Amino acid sequence: MAGSTPIGTPVRLVALGGLGEIGLNLMAIECSGSALVIDCGVMFPDQPELGGGVLIPEFAWLERTRAKIEGIVLTHAHEDHIGALPHLLRRIKVPVYGTDLTLAFVRRRLAEAAFAEEVSLVSIRPRRPFLAGPFEVEPIRVTHSTPDSVALAIRTPAGTIVHTGDFKIDEAPVDDGVFDRERFAELGREGVVLLLSDSTNVERAGRTPSESSLKPVLREIMSRSRQRFFLSAFSSHLHRFRQVAEVAAELGRRVAPLGRRISESVRLGLETGQLPFHPGAFIEAAEAQFLEPRKVAYLTSGSQGEPLSALAQLSNGTHPRIQIEPEDVVVLSSRFIPGNERTINTLVNRLYKLGAEVFYDAVAPVHVSGHANREELAEMLVLTRPKYFVPIHGEFRHLARHLALAIETGIPERNCFLLEDGDTLVLNGTQAHRGQNVDSGRVMIDEGGARGDVAVLGERRVLAQEGTVTAILIVSAKTGQIIAGPDLVSRGVVSGDGTSEHMRRARDELAARLRYLGGPYRADAITLKDEVVRTIRGYFSEELGKRPLVVPHVVEV
Repeated sequence: MAGSTPIGTPVRLVALGGLGEIGLNLMAIECSGSALVIDCGVMFPDQPELGGGVLIPEFAWLERTRAKIEGIVLTHAHEDHIGALPHLLRRIKVPVYGTDLTLAFVRRRLAEAAFAEEVSLVSIRPRRPFLAGPFEVEPIRVTHSTPDSVALAIRTPAGTIVHTGDFKIDEAPVDDGVFDRERFAELGREGVVLLLSDSTNVERAGRTPSESSLKPVLREIMSRSRQRFFLSAFSSHLHRFRQVAEVAAELGRRVAPLGRRISESVRLGLETGQLPFHPGAFIEAAEAQFLEPRKVAYLTSGSQGEPLSALAQLSNGTHPRIQIEPEDVVVLSSRFIPGNERTINTLVNRLYKLGAEVFYDAVAPVHVSGHANREELAEMLVLTRPKYFVPIHGEFRHLARHLALAIETGIPERNCFLLEDGDTLVLNGTQAHRGQNVDSGRVMIDEGGARGDVAVLGERRVLAQEGTVTAILIVSAKTGQIIAGPDLVSRGVVSGDGTSEHMRRARDELAARLRYLGGPYRADAITLKDEVVRTIRGYFSEELGKRPLVVPHVVEV
């Protein structure tokens, strides 16, 4: 660490997101009146059909310590690492450090968020240490599913902390960005006090296949097709787009991005050299529709079934320019993220109904992960030889398994810490221990950019699974007698032929109960509403095992 901070000054690791879930990656390292933030990502709800936009981390602790924060360092360009930046930068004005491609995606993200204020974006390069306040940070090249990804070696008074970011050890990368095994080994020999390592694929044995292993698969699928070829992947997956473009050039096809995000990613890839092609290799979708089907390959978003994506529009027949035709080939080149399976399966079925042939990971090897499998994770532990270890970037089971792997490689169990969001770890020259917890959590950002309570998603889930019943009745304000009703309207509670019968019986049961309450005891409107909810929910719980949301409307006249 630069400056005069004495060796042994306590260093605190603050986990604010990404420990216990996939996404929301956000961490801070605090020392002697300064703090450094690493990544700032979003998380997508596991049921996108319920709405809610995205989830971002709770920034309360960062806002309280804003005067200490020297900067935000980014490991790579994926949304779960940069997507929440606009929301944080509206609250905290600090420099943002990242590689060229990562910063290009940050600029796009800020523009999409209509971020008008000037932000200091500082370009960093592997093996070139830089200062962020008193922190000396060295980026280290790693291989991942998006180019220009780095790990970070952060020198502190307690020793060197290595944060791997997202990584795998790709021995045959698509570009020249070879995993810097030598530098990790050097750091291990110099001494690493703490390793923070990606846990995503710890449950998978062996090693993750190389990204370049996809090229022959894509070539085989594309060469067999006499019709149009569509590949859907995340918009930042430039390595995959590069391979599609290379195969397309071999087979005499032009490549056309579909959708704003994909088109913008291709533009950024061309500008930064991550897509090393003459711009003429890519054409506009408006031009591509006039080519012979066997002369075009499309890149599109929507591999997770996102309802507004170009691929979803194609499957629905609502795309403004292009319609899926029989024997078109569609490749979903990404894993099915847990929680999205039903939506993706619906999309695949629609494409098949339109006559397309669809390839996805369960039927063909059209995707490889960007995360290290178990053998590579063990290699990282052996290379860096950390004194202490904290698994990051994973659900709790991933963190627990990674912790066990670290112990297997020889790190003492007492030196391994299983942290969750809000936990802290304090390091000094001789020991590490858990510190006081800090505020953490999730904030929902709706499609319009407004902040909301995550509990709303739970309420929407209840509506989707249990349905609603609206009960309307008119009572005399003077006597309490029912003048009209109750009338019931249901949505999503009962389907098919039993609807009218169940609604009639529920209405009769409610009417009988309300006649009693409107009699000699004369219930007030609040009591009547409570009884409506209790009776209707009780009926459907007993008859159908459902507890719908009941909305009572009692009108006094």
